[in-house]
Amino acid sequence: MKKTVLVLVGILSFDLSHGFAQEKGSSSSNTVGVDAQVKAAIAKAKNPSPPANAGKKTTVGKGKASVNTANAPGDDDSFWVESIDLDGDGTVEETDMLYDDEDKVLYLYSDGDFPCKGGGRGDGSLLVLVNVAGNSHNKPAGSGWYVAELDEGECKAKVAGLYGCKFDANGNPTACGLATVDEKNDDVVIVEATK
Repeated sequence: MKKTVLVLVGILSFDLSHGFAQEKGSSSSNTVGVDAQVKAAIAKAKNPSPPANAGKKTTVGKGKASVNTANAPGDDDSFWVESIDLDGDGTVEETDMLYDDEDKVLYLYSDGDFPCKGGGRGDGSLLVLVNVAGNSHNKPAGSGWYVAELDEGECKAKVAGLYGCKFDANGNPTACGLATVDEKNDDVVIVEATK
């Protein structure tokens, strides 16, 4: 599978200025805490049962904030749309859901505006992955990552690109910064900024 470069954004109300201000290898200076939106995504992944009218797809997202979940030719996964408040702005929006039943990961994707924790609003793609119990990569159920594409200056981003965070099973951020999405391993590689 190809690798897609993503920059994790101030999605889910995370203040990127805190994420980039942390010391390399440390997440203790990230003052964001557990967001309700991450918890909502984790709750969805506890029972990722697709509805009876779910379709089949191999991709989710748009542009740089997208992934291909096909593990082999002919492999496709359950895809459906739900109305949820993925970006945490208090308004429900159409959210694409793709459940990769072989790897046991749930992807959630929405496109629109989202709040930046430090104030202001961003606009663009938001992609979240949550590991489901029994996932093929032996990651803790509920852990995962999110990414969003930012323009320079948007949510205080110093350069345009994809920004985001990894989070643990409780929704706590563990690493934030620029990232590369590793589709093969359903993961994201974070390049943390130094002070």
